[in-house]
Amino acid sequence: MSSSGLVSEKLREHMPYLSLCSDKLEGNGPPPIFYVGRRSSQRHLFGEDWAMQQGQELRTPDPDLEEASAAAYRAALEERPYYGYARTAIHMEDKVVDIAFERLIIALRPSPKSDRRFCAYFGVIQDLQQL
Repeated sequence: MSSSGLVSEKLREHMPYLSLCSDKLEGNGPPPIFYVGRRSSQRHLFGEDWAMQQGQELRTPDPDLEEASAAAYRAALEERPYYGYARTAIHMEDKVVDIAFERLIIALRPSPKSDRRFCAYFGVIQDLQQL
């Protein structure tokens, strides 16, 4: 994104903490993720291997979490920033993790006149326990 001039200097300092996804909603789920910042809560929760997958759209490992998060992305894409707190159990591989987190999701345009958009996700994990 930086080579194409899409990231402003103001956004650049926050990029390590963000995950970015497209504006394409599919079915009942959120849009696919195309960037996971090196210090983002999603990378911390789902791991380095998940964040570094190549050649495919990223989805969170728990389909229930995917479906539950879709409304927040829809709200952001309707030009209303979404802020919320959630506590849920996430099923990952053979374990269940209880997590409490805050999240802010906003839709951004590369430039004010652009038809293209993407969503920026900033999450903060408040509590994390393996069940």
